[in-house]
Amino acid sequence: MEEKFRRSLYPELDDIDYGIVRALQENARLPFTTIAKELGVTEKTIRMRVQQMQDDGVLSLVGIVNPVKAGLNVESFIQIAVEADKLDDVVEVLNGIVEVRLIVLTTGDYQLFIQILVRNYEELAQFLMKKLNKVPGVTRVNVINELKILKSKFKFVR
Repeated sequence: MEEKFRRSLYPELDDIDYGIVRALQENARLPFTTIAKELGVTEKTIRMRVQQMQDDGVLSLVGIVNPVKAGLNVESFIQIAVEADKLDDVVEVLNGIVEVRLIVLTTGDYQLFIQILVRNYEELAQFLMKKLNKVPGVTRVNVINELKILKSKFKFVR
């Protein structure tokens, strides 16, 4: 893919911001002095730009845990149908459940889509029976288990 085309996918980022994001997504611990040298600007410029992108919510520098290495071997995606007047209540309950990593409002027959991680299928069964099925307002669920990751793309820019 041509550099010009790739850059046009991210019009809110100028060339310096784009370069910073590209460098930090490869190694979030890369020294600002190294990035500054590569981009031909001062370390202060990099530091200020990174801070501004973090303040604006454009960039987050976080550690990512590999769930499998942490013992969470079963990943499930669950579609949840909710009574119309109970949506906020259901989301509030789901926010308090540790296994729930992601909650998405969707269109279609299921109003919510969640991602959960558990250690094994016994924990999945317990989650479904003792937690999710007891949430008032949930009318129907569709559980989708991950079998194999065929593509995982974390890179924002190339």
